[in-house]
Amino acid sequence: MSEVPAGYERFDGGADFIELIGPVYARGDHGDRVLALRVEDRHRNAGGVAHGGLLTTLVDFALGRAIEADADDDQPRMTVSLTTDFLKAVQTGVWLEAHTRVERLGGTLAFAECSLTVDGDEVVRGRAVFAAA
Repeated sequence: MSEVPAGYERFDGGADFIELIGPVYARGDHGDRVLALRVEDRHRNAGGVAHGGLLTTLVDFALGRAIEADADDDQPRMTVSLTTDFLKAVQTGVWLEAHTRVERLGGTLAFAECSLTVDGDEVVRGRAVFAAA
């Protein structure tokens, strides 16, 4: 597939499941980390654009990694609520970036939001609540 943009390295820290949609790449660290992937033909739905399941998976994964990095306590956390708004269709071949922001990190619950972008244009918006396991 197409080249990986400068500054990105293959992300090694995910679960086996994420490898099914990846490879996933990252730049930055902790609160400034951006996760990304190249949308491939295998990611298409029947309409020929990126499947909502792919987009939702990337949102969930990116939010989990952001909360994990902010918490820095090795305590497992699980998604209890995830909302995704699909704003625009995502074409194959594009570089899809996940930008996250942890809003609140408590002892039991964590709240965060994610914006998936293509060339700086927001295509998906997600919000989640994670609970400490």
